[in-house]
Amino acid sequence: MENAPTSRESPHRNLLSNGEGTISILIPMRNAEAWITSTLKLCLTQRNVDFEIIIIDDGSTDRSVEVVRSMNDSRIRIIPGPQKGISAAFNAGLAEAKGQFLARCDADDLYPPDRLAWQVEFLKSHPDFGAVCGHFATIDEHNELISDHYEEFPAEEITQILRDGKSRSHMCAYLFRTDILRRIGGCREWFLTSEDADLQFRLAETTRIWFEPKRAYLYRLHSTSITHQQKAAERKFFERKARDFQLQRQQTGKDALQLGTPPPVEADPSAPHPLPAKQQIQDLLISKSWREHKLGAKSLALRTGWRAMRRDASRAAAWKSLFALLLKPSRKQ
Repeated sequence: MENAPTSRESPHRNLLSNGEGTISILIPMRNAEAWITSTLKLCLTQRNVDFEIIIIDDGSTDRSVEVVRSMNDSRIRIIPGPQKGISAAFNAGLAEAKGQFLARCDADDLYPPDRLAWQVEFLKSHPDFGAVCGHFATIDEHNELISDHYEEFPAEEITQILRDGKSRSHMCAYLFRTDILRRIGGCREWFLTSEDADLQFRLAETTRIWFEPKRAYLYRLHSTSITHQQKAAERKFFERKARDFQLQRQQTGKDALQLGTPPPVEADPSAPHPLPAKQQIQDLLISKSWREHKLGAKSLALRTGWRAMRRDASRAAAWKSLFALLLKPSRKQ
């Protein structure tokens, strides 16, 4: 693969006419004015890969579209979204994709540098795999790293893990072969949420999937993120149905959705309300501090525990955890 263009070269590389080796990055967007610039800047700085970025504007009423256009980059295309949910927006982008490979990025999140380069290299070197993913991390509204997720798992094939109904990483940490996504029909639009889990499960029934313990995605946790806008009861229902449908396919070959008999969408009254973003971040930091303590890194654990307490000093749980970290001997000391 070529190196990234220097200042003497054209600032934008042309896409290969047949799409071979090209990546299509899909970014569904709705009212992301506060975040879309930083999201696109990180996508555009991916090195040693050919790519296009498809923005699916799903009914933005703020300046999101204007901000994207002001970047004036020929690698970015804006298409109208169907305004029927995240699955439909993803499928609209999939239909327009020119690349051999495909990745998704939410409009408020970030890609680590060179993430796409190693994923493309893997898929080119392993033609029998249809997708590869890395682990992901949580960041806050100021881009501060909160915690990594799934980083403790080894490099391994996860096809059977997904077939067993266990998710691994975030859908946006995957790089897919575009033709395989089209073969399975993309995301199923019945899923108003948890479409990512359903897609991963169905994908594992069609192709092999690899997990590499490299950070591939930065998920931003903030009060206006989709996690905090979704109804918790609705999200829990769709999460359960993604696994129910997988079991039906294993037992009978087709699930209720494929048979045209999906169940009515029901709210689960037992589902807890989403915690405020500030509290979620604090809880993640508390958990991280105890993982560090368990590994024998007491000084690091105390620093993380202090960060957690400063997120919301009014919560007794954060103070209690910090004092416990201070008093409890570290296993490896």
